[in-house]
Amino acid sequence: MLARPSHITALGALGTLFAGGVTLRSYIAPATEPGIFSCVGFKVFGYSPCPYGLTIFFLITLLAALMWKIPNLYPRLRTPLLVLGIVGVLFSGWVAWREIGLPAVTLGNVFWQSFSLAKVPACAWGFVVFVLTLGLVCKLPTANPKSSLS
Repeated sequence: MLARPSHITALGALGTLFAGGVTLRSYIAPATEPGIFSCVGFKVFGYSPCPYGLTIFFLITLLAALMWKIPNLYPRLRTPLLVLGIVGVLFSGWVAWREIGLPAVTLGNVFWQSFSLAKVPACAWGFVVFVLTLGLVCKLPTANPKSSLS
């Protein structure tokens, strides 16, 4: 089955809503512990990683929606969409590695004894959505088949 721009738009919108909610929460009521709805941890250029994820998800949603609604743009938007998907996977993967992977390697069994899915940071969940989005972008046909744009 080929992916459709509408699928990517929906997944991008889900990511935008999630990252937007986490970003908003981090400014209104900052959390002190990591978790699915918190953006705790290190800073990238003075900001938590969440606003960056929000920006990438928003751009993916915008490009996929344009690709879906304006078929003439399809060939020109496929590559930028692919690049944004790769950037999202690399960025969120790097953040998730710093927040989960590195402590797991350095602390070993101590880390895993206190590990909880409820304390997995938002960036790790964003990584999952970015991987799914990139997978769909890779499954887009190179040409614009009119039957797949509905």
